[in-house]
Amino acid sequence: MVRPRQLVWALGVAIRNENVRRVELAWGAAIAAEWAHFVALGVFAYQEGGTAAVGIAGLVRLLPAAVVAPFAASLGDRFRRERFLLTLTLLGAGALAASAAAALANDRVLVFAFASVVGLASTLIRPALQALLPSLARTPGVFVSLADVAAVFVLGAAALLAGAVLLARVSVESRVGLTGEIDRESLRRMITDGFRTVVRARSARLVVGLIVAQTFVRGCLNVLIVVAAFQVFDGGAAQVGYLTAAIGAGGLIGALGAMTLGGRRLAAPFGLSLVFWGAPITLMAPRPYFAAAVVLLAIVGAANSVEDVTVFTLLQRLVPNEMLTRVLGLVWGLAMGGVAIGSIAAPAIVRAVGPRPAFVFVGSILPLLALLTYRQLVEIDRTVAPAPELELIDHVPMFSPLSIATKEQVAASLLPISVPAGEVVIRAGEAGDRFYIVADGELDIDANGRHTTAYEADYFGEIALLRDVPRTATVKAAVDSKLYVLRRADFLSAVTGHSTARAAGEAIAETRLKRSRAPHG
Repeated sequence: MVRPRQLVWALGVAIRNENVRRVELAWGAAIAAEWAHFVALGVFAYQEGGTAAVGIAGLVRLLPAAVVAPFAASLGDRFRRERFLLTLTLLGAGALAASAAAALANDRVLVFAFASVVGLASTLIRPALQALLPSLARTPGVFVSLADVAAVFVLGAAALLAGAVLLARVSVESRVGLTGEIDRESLRRMITDGFRTVVRARSARLVVGLIVAQTFVRGCLNVLIVVAAFQVFDGGAAQVGYLTAAIGAGGLIGALGAMTLGGRRLAAPFGLSLVFWGAPITLMAPRPYFAAAVVLLAIVGAANSVEDVTVFTLLQRLVPNEMLTRVLGLVWGLAMGGVAIGSIAAPAIVRAVGPRPAFVFVGSILPLLALLTYRQLVEIDRTVAPAPELELIDHVPMFSPLSIATKEQVAASLLPISVPAGEVVIRAGEAGDRFYIVADGELDIDANGRHTTAYEADYFGEIALLRDVPRTATVKAAVDSKLYVLRRADFLSAVTGHSTARAAGEAIAETRLKRSRAPHG
């Protein structure tokens, strides 16, 4: 389990890092703009063409994203990431500004057309391992209650432009990505390899199928929220915003709760999150109480956050690492397709059974599926378990900001070694190629004549790896000790691939170097 003190410390380090701070603020602006657009588009569509138009708007907004998503993961590796994000942010801002002009002109076709561009930009901006981050959804709720649709589009465009200004000042090292031209054969192979991996693995097939079912319900809910606001509660645009905001508020609470999962058995919590994703929707049908609907949708939001954490961690456990990017690209495309299909199916369901029964029908899908697949989910927990060294990983501050899945990969890469008393583990001036965590015993650390002792859960060796310099200290076992070793490539892949973790690691390295240089008696 992540220790709150370590997490707060690591986040504080990230906030003090100028580049990290700009990227995080830009990401927040992008999320706010995306949700503002989602709410305003739903309101505009309903006012123009009723429930059916809301479904069409959802389909148009997400279908291009569903097609492009399987290839999106490679684009961030092919181009300089900060420039790639800047381009997409400007594209989204332009599409939102154009949406505002189209809304003022009351041109439904153009509003829908620009919605597809906004959806495409939003999909490519999102990291491949993230689903929804609705904790900022409170913003569009307030906007729609105070302004009209065009004004919300303008505010969303302004948010993205602010994000673009922040990203324009970010400069980071580009990751080594694809070389050469991407031809049709490589694109086809990227998709088919991911598809084969999912089809051949029974457990992965089950998890992906449940993901698609959840996104289908999500697409239906996007429409049903508008239906509830206008037809069940006899409200309007403000109610759409507040109901959507409830999902975001619940998502924030759920995200905090998901941190306590600890990365152990996750398949059963995943199934439980599906129950709480659907059951509250069914409970919205019997009585048209707006306050109750807000609470119920907050529960949905909380379940969504838990589901996000558990499901993508499960996929990383079930899918070979060399195939993970392709599988996640496929899953992301299927997820966007599920939302799009749900958006277009919801109006038909409402027409067939009526508004309130539609909530019961849609809300019952996920609980029933969770019940039918519960034994299979429990079996996944029995057969795919994280490495026992995971608890030790949680004691290393620079690993605290990492996702559960990444921590599990790090834990699985640890190699145990036994060191007899008196043996030198590393020597100052030598090249460094390993990072060490103490599992048991005592070790003497001599850094320029300053001696400290490392005990269980302490760590050393990060300076040489992060700074690419010779070892700065000599470490000798004071008693028979057991260590865990993380090879250079695995350490750098985990720490330098995550902005907050890298900032935390650099801060630790700098603090230790200052101590070794300080005068001592």
